[in-house]
Amino acid sequence: MSELADKLSRSLTPGLNAHKLVASVAIEMAQELFEEYARVNEVYAAMRAQGKREKVLRKTFVKRVAPKFLEEARKALSNLLIQEHVSQMAKDEIYEALILDNEMRANRLVAKDKATVPAHLMH
Repeated sequence: MSELADKLSRSLTPGLNAHKLVASVAIEMAQELFEEYARVNEVYAAMRAQGKREKVLRKTFVKRVAPKFLEEARKALSNLLIQEHVSQMAKDEIYEALILDNEMRANRLVAKDKATVPAHLMH
C-alpha cells in the first residue's frame, strides 16, 4: 500500500463500520477506481484545471466510494482463504477479521446510504 493509501486507510477506517483489514481492502479498491476516474472523468479534469489538488480530490472520492466496496473486500479476502500460496498465519488473520467484521455489517446500511459512485464507473 502506498504512503497516501496508508494515511487514507488510517483516517477513513474508523468511519466505515468495518474491521480494519476489510476497510483497508475496500479503501485500496476505491484507490484503484480513483486512478481510472482521474484518467477518464471530465469533472475531475475540470476540477484539476481549477487548481484543486489531487490529494484532496482523491481523499474525497475514496471517502465517498470505499463504503460501496466493503462487501467486495470481504469477498476478496474470502477468496484468499482458499489460495494455496497464502500462509496459514495470513489465513488465520483474514478469518478472524471476517468473523469480527461480520458483527459490524448491520451498521453498514448507514454507510451504504451515504456512499455514491458515479454510474459510468460501476459498469
